Amino acid sequence: MKIVAITPRQKTDALTSLIIEGMKDSEIEIIASDTGNGVNREYSDEDIVHHARDADYIFTFFGKSGGSQPHPKYYLLDRINMPDKSVYIDGSEWTSTGHADNNSQIMAQFNDNGPIHAQAFEAKFNSLRYRGEPWINEEMLLKCRWYFKRECYPEDSEKGIIPLPFGMLNSYFNPPRLFKDIDLFCAFGQKYTGLRFEVDDYCKNLASKKHTVCVGGSLSREEYRHYLSRCHVGVSAWGGGNCCMREWEIIASNACCFIQRPMIMMPNRPQDGIHWVEYSSVNEFSEKLDFYMNKIDECIKISNTGYNFAKEHHTGKARVKYMLDIMRGDKA
Repeated sequence: MKIVAITPRQKTDALTSLIIEGMKDSEIEIIASDTGNGVNREYSDEDIVHHARDADYIFTFFGKSGGSQPHPKYYLLDRINMPDKSVYIDGSEWTSTGHADNNSQIMAQFNDNGPIHAQAFEAKFNSLRYRGEPWINEEMLLKCRWYFKRECYPEDSEKGIIPLPFGMLNSYFNPPRLFKDIDLFCAFGQKYTGLRFEVDDYCKNLASKKHTVCVGGSLSREEYRHYLSRCHVGVSAWGGGNCCMREWEIIASNACCFIQRPMIMMPNRPQDGIHWVEYSSVNEFSEKLDFYMNKIDECIKISNTGYNFAKEHHTGKARVKYMLDIMRGDKA
């Protein structure tokens, strides 16, 4: 199989990296417009258009642009002009542009996080504000037969949008530890979205009690992964969208993931209390945490079940298979 990929330029994008890795693991030939995100070779515009003639699909990836970051080469999609085998993969958050819908407005400092944009501030009190405007890239919806979206809500599916959340990169997998010496690990890079500030604060107060608790601040990547490998319970909460890489990093480390309950659609969605533990308020978080912290055997059971389930259904390779199954079925 051969796929032509119009990829982000000079910008790392997590969903792009996941799908590129999945294509490589599926031994798919990739003809990409730009290096980065797992792509090591880029092709000229002329080569892209030439290869598109016999490619199985044309994958166009979202790429956040602005400032010194150029737009992906979306003009190539017009030059190729093959909508029946064109796919848009939308990894955006806040809006379809990746920027807040009112990013010119900066709110006052939120706790210890510094100034934040207005949409993020409003979303703290109204979760519907995560879905800003414009939410769908209408141009890509017209030009591509399939539109996959990281943050896909039920109302989006009515327009033909297909859910494609983050998953586990191969690099997330930590070597399994027979002995774990941290009961709870909670670390966020920023704490102004979702319930991050609230659960972080709760975990800090819990640290003085009987459990071994580690609440991280500014950790290096190596330190972060090291703590993940040692914990029984890892905490995730919404970032710029309902899904983030943190929950998959936790699960890939064979830890029990506490996740703020997603509102978005997910293929092969993990089940609460089986593959991970969901919460939608600080009270629910504290109640479930108290239960599971006193039943470490249950945590270990969820860790193992979640790890095996995610490794089967939520790797890059699994995401690519899911996409291809949908597209092939649609063509049948």
